[in-house]
Amino acid sequence: MAMPNASSASRAAAGRRLSAAPGAALVLDRASLRASDAGLVTTMNDMSESGLGQRERNKLEKRNRIKTAVRALVQSKGFDEMTTREIARAADVGLGTLFSYATNKRDLLFLVFNDEQDRLVEAAYRDVAEDLPFVEQLVAVFRPFYEFFAAEPTFARYLLRELIFYESGAQATRFQQGRRRIVSRVEQLVVVAQKQGRIDAPEDARTVARLIFAVYQAEIRRWLLEANPRPKQGLEALRRVLKLVVRGLEPTTTA
Repeated sequence: MAMPNASSASRAAAGRRLSAAPGAALVLDRASLRASDAGLVTTMNDMSESGLGQRERNKLEKRNRIKTAVRALVQSKGFDEMTTREIARAADVGLGTLFSYATNKRDLLFLVFNDEQDRLVEAAYRDVAEDLPFVEQLVAVFRPFYEFFAAEPTFARYLLRELIFYESGAQATRFQQGRRRIVSRVEQLVVVAQKQGRIDAPEDARTVARLIFAVYQAEIRRWLLEANPRPKQGLEALRRVLKLVVRGLEPTTTA
């Protein structure tokens, strides 16, 4: 998705309602909160609520309200300016409930992103054709991330800033597991390319995959500095840099 989808538009509308409300009475109505997350395809939230007990449904609803409030406040106030009290008030939950889902404000960003990351990683595993050139396979792996970040660039900028040295917190383990799965996907592609003789790396496949992932991390941060980052331009820049990397890995021929 190159542009925000319906759920992104609903979250933006929620952000406008937040910014218009007085600070002392900043509460999103529950119908709006449920609607704004209704379009999300997530690993933890895609199960039918009809199969859950009332207690589990209540927990899921609170979790979704918290996620929506975080997204809306990041958009309307910015991560640095918003407070956990404002998030709890906007989500209509107590602070104790809020901190049962996340350790601190930083952790709340990853409460929002972890479900999205699961979906994006699944796409990275699913949407790569075997007959594509190696560089195009790598671009296909990272395409879902560019499309997601383009839809919510403000959220993405804070997220990428806060993930540096993000090793502790209620959401940290799951986040790091997701990142390792991305590197593992790249490693799989490297192994196949090595076996087929398309690349000739002096290092093992894991090291090559880490290099490629590092290139992606640098490129997506540079791209997000743009005022209106577009996936097509970002992916083309990534493609050019990856071609430089791969040319250094291609086997040399002798006369």
